[in-house]
Amino acid sequence: MRLWQKSLKYYLIVLLFLVLMVSLVYVSLKHQKEKVIETVVEIPQNTSTKDVAMILKKNGIIKNPYFFMFYVKLNNYKIAAGKYKLSSDMTYRELCRALEKGFVPKGAIKFTIPEGFTVQQIAKKLQSLGLVDENKFLETVNSYDFNFKYKYSSKEVKYKLEGFLFPDTYEVYPDTSEKDIIKMMLNRFLEVYEKIKDKKTTDLDDVQTVILASIVEKEAKKDSERSIIAGVFLNRLQKGMKLESCATVEYVLPVHKEVLSLQDIKIKSPYNTYLKKGLPPSAICSPGRKSLLAALAPAKTDYLFFVAKRDGTHIFSKTFEDHLKVQKQTEEGKK
Repeated sequence: MRLWQKSLKYYLIVLLFLVLMVSLVYVSLKHQKEKVIETVVEIPQNTSTKDVAMILKKNGIIKNPYFFMFYVKLNNYKIAAGKYKLSSDMTYRELCRALEKGFVPKGAIKFTIPEGFTVQQIAKKLQSLGLVDENKFLETVNSYDFNFKYKYSSKEVKYKLEGFLFPDTYEVYPDTSEKDIIKMMLNRFLEVYEKIKDKKTTDLDDVQTVILASIVEKEAKKDSERSIIAGVFLNRLQKGMKLESCATVEYVLPVHKEVLSLQDIKIKSPYNTYLKKGLPPSAICSPGRKSLLAALAPAKTDYLFFVAKRDGTHIFSKTFEDHLKVQKQTEEGKK
């Protein structure tokens, strides 16, 4: 190649680079002229630069995720996990400096939803914190179209989103709407479940898995027994036996009961697994990650029955005869 051709190629590369840099600087200084958007954005732990860029684009903070990725790498910024109050009129430099620090937005209220809470319990807790109107929250759960990935097929469900409002710690502003809080919890469910659902070893679909996980959440008191209890219920399903879970009956009772009466287990409801075969029409609470994992990959055992002991653990049995013996021994021990 002649010298002048080499020089031309070099100058073209330099010119292209300069054009790119000018474009990047322009975009970083004024990358969005439309209506300014202010929102709280959460960056989870171990999120890649690409995923951070996609999160910012999804929330309307940036337009071009690839420009942002290039800017971050060019300036060697280290983005920290956390929650950030960001605005679409921030420059890339301002965004990156904010995302390096990791902070809780001023005025945010933190709340924790325990594993095993029902939609009703969640609504009641959020109202007690002054964050929502309980009735409006419950109405929104059933009336608003969240375009959520997972849906119950039965029309007999009590709450359409039962089981999908993920139990975790959240931070919101006092004026956050019921709809936005629900969306936040649904997104958290997807974030957790989508990462673990490939561990599934059963023939249950995703919705059935969540229903089973919710029963495990209510029945298991010890983490070491979650997968075993899931295995018991799966065995009963496969054999066409009724699940006979007290937790499913309690879900439709007006008040909590430690011990169900014979009258309780005769209550007519699609959730009464003493009368109805198969899984209930929906989850009966919000299962945590451990219960979801147990339902995805239940322990492989021959157990078909279990009885609770005083310390919260269970005695598992393979036959009904052994189950009756354990029941008798347990009842005598309680006297």
